[in-house]
Amino acid sequence: MKHHRLAHALAVLALFLTSSGASLAVDIATLAANGSLWEKTTGELAERYLAGKLYTRVDEEHIRFRRSADLSMAGLRLGDITMQLTGDQSHFVGMRTTIYNKGDDGEIDKELFESRLAQTVEAINKVMAAQGTPYMQGRKDTGLKTRTWAWENERCAALLEAASTGRGKRYVAEFIRLSFAPSKKDLEKGGAKDLAHKSSLKEHVVTEANGDVWIQGVPMVDQGEKGYCVPAAVSRVFAYYGMDGVDQHALAALCKSSNQGTALEDMEKALKSICTSFHMTVKSWDWVGIKSFIKKTKKVAKKTGMLPDDRQIAQLILEDVEKHPGAMNKGLGSIKQQINAGIPVVWAVLLGIFPEQGLPQSFGGHMRLIIGYNEQQKSIIYTDTWGARHIKKAMPVEEACAITNRLWVLRPSI
Repeated sequence: MKHHRLAHALAVLALFLTSSGASLAVDIATLAANGSLWEKTTGELAERYLAGKLYTRVDEEHIRFRRSADLSMAGLRLGDITMQLTGDQSHFVGMRTTIYNKGDDGEIDKELFESRLAQTVEAINKVMAAQGTPYMQGRKDTGLKTRTWAWENERCAALLEAASTGRGKRYVAEFIRLSFAPSKKDLEKGGAKDLAHKSSLKEHVVTEANGDVWIQGVPMVDQGEKGYCVPAAVSRVFAYYGMDGVDQHALAALCKSSNQGTALEDMEKALKSICTSFHMTVKSWDWVGIKSFIKKTKKVAKKTGMLPDDRQIAQLILEDVEKHPGAMNKGLGSIKQQINAGIPVVWAVLLGIFPEQGLPQSFGGHMRLIIGYNEQQKSIIYTDTWGARHIKKAMPVEEACAITNRLWVLRPSI
């Protein structure tokens, strides 16, 4: 029944933001500021604002509208818009977008970044009919310092956050992020003070009739088309622990991510720094597979004078895994221990070794989360950062072991 309501809400939302060939009659920021976006049902809004088509489902309570020339907010050029829905999908309770982020928009210089920021502040001043209150947001909320402006009236609150890193030649414009909600309280994001206690995480672990043991309630973060699998995957763990202020854009800044991806060394260094501040521990380990596979491919290349192709690579990895069942099962035991405690495992893998259906990426390094296992079926359960169709998937343990580069656990220490 819940999924039926969601399908209905999606159909309704498809009628919301754009008109058939025409531009919006009312700016979406104006709808938020005057309260219409929160007070009217999605059905009532659809009756007035027709045709939208560029949406995708993120999870049961979030819809993402992809950037489009038809989408307008205070006259600003927007990135994707994420809309948060009530549990029954009848009303909106939040809206977030980026005016700029380096993953989607590419790198820009300081002058252009500051110009876009000033334009955004002025636009929201007008739509909220008030001057924004500027302040600095500390690392305990987002993982890095951000320049922030806040607005509030009787029907709406808005928050603008801007971040850049480095100076001089090392300057990097990171993001300009804009959020709207019915009230200031609804805009508050979880920080270090909201960290879940490790003792309560076991409540998220469920065992199903088919033998699946898995962690429910890990929020979905959709990385979109940018190479943000690392910050997107890790931000899901932070959000699961109650710290949704540390989102993929903040982590991309801390991990030095680009649209081409993230170096695992930079990610691990950033994680150690963040976890120290947020009363968490970080531990990494190797599963059998990649390390021995690399040694073996070098030997093959030395003998034959050429690197093996993908099919040969897959066979070499499986041979290594089959020769080390004890090591494979020991690693699986460590994973099961974390899952039973309600702790997701951050999983760096190499895609393209074994066929996987419906992936936007066919080959190369990728980051996903292990969220469960099934002993009867000898499989692990995992999730990707590509939206609702990738919330829960399974893979044979041998294949999972074979494609593993590295594993991390971020664990609350309280």
